[in-house]
Amino acid sequence: MPSLNFSALLLLGLSASATVAGAAEPLRDAPSAFLRAQAASPIHWQPWNEATLAQARASGRSIYVFVGSSLSELTRATITQTFASEKTIAWLNENFFCIFVDADTQPDVAAYAQHFIVSVKQLRGSPVHLWLTSDLQPYDGANYLPPSEEWGKPGYLKAARSALETWTVDPARARALATEAIAMMRPPPLGAETKIDLKAKLDSGAAAWIAAIDPKHGGFGTAPKQPEPELIRFLLARDPAARAAALNAARALVAGAVRDPVDGGFYRRAIDEEWKEPYRQKTLIDQARIALALLDAADAAHDDTLRAAALGALDFVLKYLRQPEGSFAAALDGTLEENADPAKRPAFVRAGHATTGAQGLLIAALQRTGEKRFLSVAGQLAGQLRERLTASGYTLEHIVNLSASATAADYAAVALAFRSLKDDPVADRLLARASGLFFDSAPGSYLASPAQLPPGIALRAPATGDTPSAEALALLAGADAKTATLLRRALLSAIEYDERPAGEVLLALSQAP
Repeated sequence: MPSLNFSALLLLGLSASATVAGAAEPLRDAPSAFLRAQAASPIHWQPWNEATLAQARASGRSIYVFVGSSLSELTRATITQTFASEKTIAWLNENFFCIFVDADTQPDVAAYAQHFIVSVKQLRGSPVHLWLTSDLQPYDGANYLPPSEEWGKPGYLKAARSALETWTVDPARARALATEAIAMMRPPPLGAETKIDLKAKLDSGAAAWIAAIDPKHGGFGTAPKQPEPELIRFLLARDPAARAAALNAARALVAGAVRDPVDGGFYRRAIDEEWKEPYRQKTLIDQARIALALLDAADAAHDDTLRAAALGALDFVLKYLRQPEGSFAAALDGTLEENADPAKRPAFVRAGHATTGAQGLLIAALQRTGEKRFLSVAGQLAGQLRERLTASGYTLEHIVNLSASATAADYAAVALAFRSLKDDPVADRLLARASGLFFDSAPGSYLASPAQLPPGIALRAPATGDTPSAEALALLAGADAKTATLLRRALLSAIEYDERPAGEVLLALSQAP
């Protein structure tokens, strides 16, 4: 049985080196457990908040921001390898004002950092290294950097020294680079409306994915094999060839090692082509997404095996991810320690906090089962959400009892939950709230920050990092006609030249106007 000991996760910040008294004292009272773990680091980490950003401005130094997630192996590798070097620690403390951001609890900062490396560096992924001028403008950045140069990728110190040199030798140039970066980061407005044939695009997308079915091992494409739950749902609603492809993928998912035979949960993906080697991490949001897809597949094929697998994923969530006080962990993680033998079952720990949006999708999946025991839990969870909504004036939290405000994806996913419960007034109000806070009609999409920017963020970046995206969830949840029209235009424009659009986009665009 999986170990549910959360202490291993907290040790991430202790493993790099011994505690230096007062080194990262400001993190000791942080709301995020991942941040609190870094309080033991000898790097003088500060949290991203208004007070420390004011200190950063006053320091006159270049500001180094590390944005990572407790669920990211590369984040953990950076902490335990790169940040373990005494030379690196001393050099960082001497030259930078250092800020540590938990991407999972500060999604607006994470989206801003990710948007910089995508727009300016043509990179993506976690973690993100970001260097700011002393007036908090981003002038350099990178995604994961190894401790030393490998496979043509610069080592961490080389990249950090280059950023420092830019700032110390010519601060005016650093500020000019930041000005250019901000201009590049501004979301482009929708162009003049063009006639893109929606039906033709959906047909061509379906045909491309059908052609990508692996005839030998099942699923789509080659390694790594992804579950693709939204794609399965999209294909199931189409012609017989598409349904056959969807059922092929659903059955491969259930029969392969991505489904854990011990507890019924599903891993995030298969590393190999044959569905034999899973990536040992099981997230709550993936269980909900996969359950929804398998329930649709089971109904289409009258297949009790697929239905049992869907119910098993939901049982896994309720048994292993539900905390004693009723909240949910984000994942059960088996990647925290090296495991040389892939056949050996790793030790698992609960990791992170499930977002409100993930719980919204869970409610929708529980409700979709139609089974009394799951309907009861869906009603209880929805009742708790309804109480919080009433008390807060329909303001959601990204993670319950933490300070971060909800994202557009959180609002849309919870709206989808209430829509599944036939509570249309609550769903409509939540979608209106998401639009009022985050929707920008110029690009036709949801942004990561409201119009009144949070401290330290120079512009509104697109909301990123959520799958399904806020745009897809809003269409699935029944956004109002005006918003839905703009969302469709933006999504169609984004995939105009994409041969195999993402399953979530195809599913969202296939919803009747």
